[in-house]
Amino acid sequence: MTVSRFRWVVLFCLFYAFVAYGFVFQAVPPLIDVLTEQFSIASAAQAGLLMTIVVVPGIFLSLPAGLIADRYGFKGLGVASIALTVAGSLVAAIADSFQILLLGRLILGIGGAFLVTSLPAAIAQWFSRGELGKAMGFYGTNMPVATIASFLAASLLLLFFNDWRHTFLVGAILAGTAMVIFILFVREGPIAKSQNQEKAPFWRALRSLELWKVGLVWLLFQMAAISFLSWAPSIFHNYRGLDLVNASLLASVLMIAAIPFVPFFGWLSDRIRRRKLFLAAGPFLMALALVSSAYSAGLGLVVSVAFLGFAAAMVPSVVSALPVEILEPEAVGVGFGVMAACLNIGVSLAAPLFGYLFDVTGSLEVSFVGIAAFSVVGGMVALTLKAR
Repeated sequence: MTVSRFRWVVLFCLFYAFVAYGFVFQAVPPLIDVLTEQFSIASAAQAGLLMTIVVVPGIFLSLPAGLIADRYGFKGLGVASIALTVAGSLVAAIADSFQILLLGRLILGIGGAFLVTSLPAAIAQWFSRGELGKAMGFYGTNMPVATIASFLAASLLLLFFNDWRHTFLVGAILAGTAMVIFILFVREGPIAKSQNQEKAPFWRALRSLELWKVGLVWLLFQMAAISFLSWAPSIFHNYRGLDLVNASLLASVLMIAAIPFVPFFGWLSDRIRRRKLFLAAGPFLMALALVSSAYSAGLGLVVSVAFLGFAAAMVPSVVSALPVEILEPEAVGVGFGVMAACLNIGVSLAAPLFGYLFDVTGSLEVSFVGIAAFSVVGGMVALTLKAR
């Protein structure tokens, strides 16, 4: 198989590996009510820890992971991180206490810290800058696909088996197959081999103000998007009168809408070479959609959530392409480490923040407007970028 064709095989393997991780990560929101009852969780903020603890390791491990990927390659790092995904899924599946469930989520998070950093760096080894938006656009559908699959599978498995553990067992199977595929088909790319192999300019990359601006936009984006995804199934079930399956399906509309548009916006940013436009417009439109969702019901709510997915689709592929354009080739892994650290900080704050806002105010509308404000700030930061 030619390099031109094989790179798409590699891209699909990387995509599938992230989907397996994302499936387990997003298994909690549709099960949050059942887990709260099962383990006598005291508050919404405490329940949010089940999402937060997954991403906390990434705050500290993402930069080391990027440095390792730059110096030693991503293959071994990827295999180890997927193995930890399997382990975390199994520990969660057998948990008989809230503490053990948290431990399983922590193990998942340690694997995810390395996975989230190393996979985009691998894509940069197989695709040139002129095609990077398109490649990252396809790769960027990983979390929407994982979320839809997880929300629906968790709801259906709970409905048919009346047992939340089945979802984590399915996640372990997905991660196990991803590890086998990764070992068989993924390898270092030709672009990396053709670059200067001198020591990566680590500190020069970390001093890049533009890189940190992109990271901040990514952090605020995650705060808004994950806050919504973490609590939407429960909110639609308890406050909009939907059964659990339909509540999860409606929450998934955000991701369903994103799937065709993430690759489209990645491709379009390649064609017009105006990545900043999408990075700024997406957060502002997301804020509008979040406020609309807070005050909508019925068809209006479906339209608001779908528009939220459309707006959110403008951001991921652009964020994933910009570190390659901002940094030297030898420091791309470090750049993705910064992106992963910012992502994890945003996600770690998201679920407890929304839970706290709702606990304090008792108002869905105020809570939604609160997370929309973070999205507005992200759009304002994007406007200051010097990148095109």
